Amino acid sequence: MSSQSTGSAPPRDPAAGRWPGVRRWAARLTPLAVLAVVIAVDLTARRNWTLLELLVLCPLVAATLVRPWLTAVYAALAVISAVLLGLDEDLYSPENRGLLAQFLRVGGVALGGVIAVLVSGYHARRERKLRTVTHVAQVAQRAILAPLAPVIDGVRLAGHYESAAREATVGGDLYEATESPWGLRLIIGDVRGKGLDAVHLASRVLGGFRMAAARAEHLSDVVADLDTEVAKASGLDDFVTAAVLQIKGRRLTLANAGHPDPILLEDDAARPLAPAGRQPPLGLGADGTNTIAVSARPGSRLLLYTDGLAEARQPGTGEFIPLLSCVRGAFTHRTLDAGLDELVRQLRDWTENTLSDDVALIAVEIPGPGPPADPPA
Repeated sequence: MSSQSTGSAPPRDPAAGRWPGVRRWAARLTPLAVLAVVIAVDLTARRNWTLLELLVLCPLVAATLVRPWLTAVYAALAVISAVLLGLDEDLYSPENRGLLAQFLRVGGVALGGVIAVLVSGYHARRERKLRTVTHVAQVAQRAILAPLAPVIDGVRLAGHYESAAREATVGGDLYEATESPWGLRLIIGDVRGKGLDAVHLASRVLGGFRMAAARAEHLSDVVADLDTEVAKASGLDDFVTAAVLQIKGRRLTLANAGHPDPILLEDDAARPLAPAGRQPPLGLGADGTNTIAVSARPGSRLLLYTDGLAEARQPGTGEFIPLLSCVRGAFTHRTLDAGLDELVRQLRDWTENTLSDDVALIAVEIPGPGPPADPPA
């Protein structure tokens, strides 16, 4: 799994740079091993039958493992081996079905080698295209998941992104925090789907959030603007789950559009912060009218997260992660960054490093001391 934290770079695995080299050499030498096995079997059984045709396995295996130039080298080795084994076994003589039969064998191996080189070239072109597209998507995703400032408007923040796997398709998780005349405003969300389309829609949501957060006084108007933006920018089946939070002093106001409920930690207890009514996701008619407002105690923490955490399961039993107890244990007597690291460790342990979805996390610490902000008129 790969991860990024807004505070520091993820730790490097000392073995990470060693094993890819071993796998690369194993892939390069596998076709040679196939060639050696076929030659050995043919030499052993040559009194009864000939297996020269199986030499074509060498370039065909190479086509799936190595680059076109090396596939061509293995194809040439297979043809040369077929010619030399034919001489060794006297397959060119009339007594052993003659010249034509051996030419057909060698020709078959050569034809298989040409096909293998063409297939290898096709795979190489597809891999280059995939790497280019993936790189573009990853750059865009890094912009979407840019590091959060450690303190905004007196509120401490920490963020973390954990991808399901190094090879996973780029997802559409998003988060952002920005100041406004009405306090700190945050969003965390998850776009339906994967790939560049999801990244593009996530960027539209973040752009719309920055604009709406700066000009709309009420949180419901922010959500309504985002719903309109998603509806215009996406297809009929696309949507974005999102939680939008406003912090003014110690007063928290939350609007939730189909997203997992944030978790509030106070006095070593954890509870979900859930509005009375559920809203549909952005793009499906969310208007943000159902909000919840609470006055938090100084030093309280709030965790916002995506469904990759809420839906994490244990592989053997299928049991969901005990979210409240894990969050409470992770953040008790720890800083925000250390708490996120501990929560991710628990998540990895619970799923046995088999996350099925990406996870985005924001941890917030309420400032104190000081009186809570007055509720809006």
